[in-house]
Amino acid sequence: MRLLAEAPLRLWMAVGGTLGVTTQRQLRQRLHDQVDDGHREFFLDLQELRCADGLSDGELRALFPKDPAARFHLIGAPDRIRESVTGDPRFTLYADPESAWCQWVNGT
Repeated sequence: MRLLAEAPLRLWMAVGGTLGVTTQRQLRQRLHDQVDDGHREFFLDLQELRCADGLSDGELRALFPKDPAARFHLIGAPDRIRESVTGDPRFTLYADPESAWCQWVNGT
C-alpha cells in the first residue's frame, strides 16, 4: 500500500499485489487506523490488486471500517470486492483513475 496524496480528512492510496489472509489483515488495520486518525474519505486505487481464493465476502467487507461517516472511492476494484460492497452507499466505484481524480480535485 502506497500513500499517493493527502488532503485534510482524505487519502489517496494505491494497493497492489495479492490480497490473501495476511495482507487482508494488514490492509484492514491500515484503513481502520486511518479512520481512527480522523480521515473520512479514501480514494483506493485497486487496479493492481488481486483477491486470493478463500477470502469470504465477510472478510472483504471487513476491510473497510464501518464508520458511517467514512466514504470509499474504489478505483478498478476486483470483481469480488465490488460485489461485496454493492448496495452500500459509502462506496463509489470507478473504472479508471481519471474519473476519481475529478472527484478528488472537486473535494467531493
